[in-house]
Amino acid sequence: MEDLKVMTKEVASDVLEGIIDANRDKLMDYAKLLGLANSRARLTGPADPKCIFDEHIVDCLAALPLIPSNIRIVDIGTGGGLPGLVWAVCRSDVFVDLLDSVRKKCLVLEEMVRNLNLANVVVHCSRAEEFASSNKDLYDLAAARAVSHLGVLLEYFSPLVRRGGSCIAFKGLKGFEELEELEGKEEKLGWSGLEIWSYEVAGKKLYLFTWKKVKDARISVPRRVGIPERRPWWR
Repeated sequence: MEDLKVMTKEVASDVLEGIIDANRDKLMDYAKLLGLANSRARLTGPADPKCIFDEHIVDCLAALPLIPSNIRIVDIGTGGGLPGLVWAVCRSDVFVDLLDSVRKKCLVLEEMVRNLNLANVVVHCSRAEEFASSNKDLYDLAAARAVSHLGVLLEYFSPLVRRGGSCIAFKGLKGFEELEELEGKEEKLGWSGLEIWSYEVAGKKLYLFTWKKVKDARISVPRRVGIPERRPWWR
């Protein structure tokens, strides 16, 4: 695990600061909407807009320098739109599908998208396994923040992302433990070229785990709803 930490690259802090400064007002509008929405559907931890901005929105922005132009993105288990809605606010050139299985959250998300006047976002209410069945190879990038084990995420991502596409998983230190459990078996799902990026938010070290989709999965995906969590493919 220590070797993997040494191999990590750093997200340039000056680039991140530039993104924040350029989009602060729009992102604060989103933070206020998200804070109000928390009273109707539990979308994220804090309700205070400044806290949401400092702890959650800035976290999501760390991945923005890694995202190519003019791509289609799916955000799995988006909750309050983190990270996908944050990216859509900052980047009108990307098209983002927000995916969540909780109907109440999806309704609130749709309202926030309307209030923010975003034409590059669509909300989908579905489980990842069901959604993948009718949206195979559709996306250039799949992402998830605070959703599940890395191995489970890679399974969710695999059928959705086209060859040549990529994925991003937001993780803390536990991500390194989950990575060791996979024992380099990611290629079974078509993933290769792992890169790990480090950054800091509110004094806390965090990480982005990224892979490229280089081939089709050698195991059948998507599996039935709930199976990825109950029967890990890597064990």
